[in-house]
Amino acid sequence: MTDLLRKSLCALALSLALVSAGNAATLVEPTLHLKPQGGGGRVALTLDACGGKTDTRILSALVENRIPATIFVTGIWLKRNADAVEIMRAHPDLFELENHGGRHIPAVDTPRKIYGISS
Repeated sequence: MTDLLRKSLCALALSLALVSAGNAATLVEPTLHLKPQGGGGRVALTLDACGGKTDTRILSALVENRIPATIFVTGIWLKRNADAVEIMRAHPDLFELENHGGRHIPAVDTPRKIYGISS
């Protein structure tokens, strides 16, 4: 991990901690902006597969272009997307499936619904 990336991620984590501690009732969506550096770099692609359907255009593009990705899947998504799971399991060199919980209950400490799921 480059020093710039490490510093940027630390700054993002610190700012999120400060924002959430100072205003717990407001949801914050973090953004990260990195300036490109020479010599190329590496990116880890992670996707959340929570409760909806698979966008086969994305899945096909990942397979066709040999783009590796880690997919965080929920139990709900696994039940609804058997065909996509079969494709991902056919390409273990590209896809790493990780546990995202049964329903991926939002990690929010105020009673509200996020994406239709109670926190």
